[in-house]
Amino acid sequence: MAEINVIRNTYGGMEYLRNALGYVSDERSLCRGGYGVDPYDSNRAYEQMLATRRYFGKVSGNPLVHVVIAYDNSVTDLSTAAQNGFLCARYFAYKYQVLYCTHEKDTSCGSFHTHLIINAVSYVNGQMISTGFKEMNDFCSYVTQITGQKSWFYFDNKAGS
Repeated sequence: MAEINVIRNTYGGMEYLRNALGYVSDERSLCRGGYGVDPYDSNRAYEQMLATRRYFGKVSGNPLVHVVIAYDNSVTDLSTAAQNGFLCARYFAYKYQVLYCTHEKDTSCGSFHTHLIINAVSYVNGQMISTGFKEMNDFCSYVTQITGQKSWFYFDNKAGS
């Protein structure tokens, strides 16, 4: 079973975006890619996401959605995990900029997991991304089709104090 953690962070602003992009671009990243952003330069990816936000006048609020997909033990090689990550990220790419990577060693579910950093502002129409139950349930169905693993999601809402 694939576990999907949807991290919705309501603090940190644009620095949170910069840090998240840096995290998926660091040395732990075994395989990375991007849609609408440079996957090999986190600073450039940040500038590209920021340009979209500026164009639509949405430079405040939650800058991103961070999704972690932990594959079960049936995913035993980097090639499969990387292909899953590529296809899972593509789900959002029709409307949002996405930087993603695959990491090894998730302690609670299998050996590989993928991080998706999604710009919260659509490059198509400037609308904010919606990560409600229906939207994430639809994404789970897609992940199940892609991976062959039944999937479920949970929200990890982080708020500043």
